[in-house]
Amino acid sequence: MNVQLLLTPHTLERAELEGRTVVVIDVLRSSTSICASLLAGARSVIPTSGPGEAGELRAKLGADSAVLAGERNGVKIENFQYGNSPAEFTPETVGGKNVILCTTNGTSVFGRVARAGLVLSGALVNVSSVAQAIALQKKDTVIVCSGREGGFSIEDTLCGGMLIDVLRQKHGCDLTLNDAGSLARLLYRDRQTSLKEAISQGEHGRFLTALGMSADVDLCSRIDIMPVLPVLKDGCLVKADAV
Repeated sequence: MNVQLLLTPHTLERAELEGRTVVVIDVLRSSTSICASLLAGARSVIPTSGPGEAGELRAKLGADSAVLAGERNGVKIENFQYGNSPAEFTPETVGGKNVILCTTNGTSVFGRVARAGLVLSGALVNVSSVAQAIALQKKDTVIVCSGREGGFSIEDTLCGGMLIDVLRQKHGCDLTLNDAGSLARLLYRDRQTSLKEAISQGEHGRFLTALGMSADVDLCSRIDIMPVLPVLKDGCLVKADAV
């Protein structure tokens, strides 16, 4: 199985996606919030690229069936019901609702990979669920690290490296990696006993902590606490068993 890891989304346009499995990673915090929403009983999470698109979509779906959630530069978008903290997405807030999500880094990537064979949302909180799906698919895979404001992020790279490591160590997959994938795995294996510290000390971890969101950083750094597999279907992320 060929696995290509992209350290940022910049080279997506040159990547071969047709027929492949694509995993979009945004550990802090979009991918984690997607998992939290679906576990809380949301009907779907609809990733959008901007607040305007999100607002128009809610108007079409109706206020009774959809809620707006998201952030710009870490802060909840004005007039949105919720921000991008995974703790906000509970059965009381999003159960039975469509969550229209708009974030600085992660959500816009989904529209750029829709042509892939299978698109998953991955984070540390569901890394084993994603690895199992990839192993069962047995198809070439592209792992896209959303990064931070177009640049590299340590948390997404660590997650991508862990995903590769689980595929090899637990599932016994014979993987051919690009250099970025090999680098990500080496980084993960070097920091696997101190993931939380590495993430909290990274640029985005420090940024969120300065905004008073250290609890989010801690939650997003936990492994496999949200065993859900978000799959993109017709522009919406839904639980795999609902596809």
